[in-house]
Amino acid sequence: MIPRPMCLPITTSTSRRSTLRIAVDTSAYYSMMAPGDTHHAAATSVARGLHADGYELWTVSYVAGEVAALVQARLGLGPLRRLRAAFDRETTIVWMDAELHAAAWDELERIGRRQVSLVDCALAVAALREGITDVF
Repeated sequence: MIPRPMCLPITTSTSRRSTLRIAVDTSAYYSMMAPGDTHHAAATSVARGLHADGYELWTVSYVAGEVAALVQARLGLGPLRRLRAAFDRETTIVWMDAELHAAAWDELERIGRRQVSLVDCALAVAALREGITDVF
């Protein structure tokens, strides 16, 4: 199973909404980009299935920055360029503003666990405000 932000409720509903959107976290993007990652095959398969089912991949700028830093440091500039192209082609990125940033900090403090990051909470609060309850 691919790790998910612990502060975002996960639903298993398959009901169709008028706009199918799924929040994508750092670990899913990284797994898709890293052929040597334990979850690479599963993440790639899930992403293809989501695309085939008409889902829009959705994330926040904090996730984009975090995964870009990981890909550059661990995999190099070639994969980083492919990540950017994938973001440009396939992902809606919501840019964190002061209000969302403060809400993410509030959520992080409310949860109070070392395993949950500010980036996880940023994705969670932004997604929930958009009515997105599923995360990959």
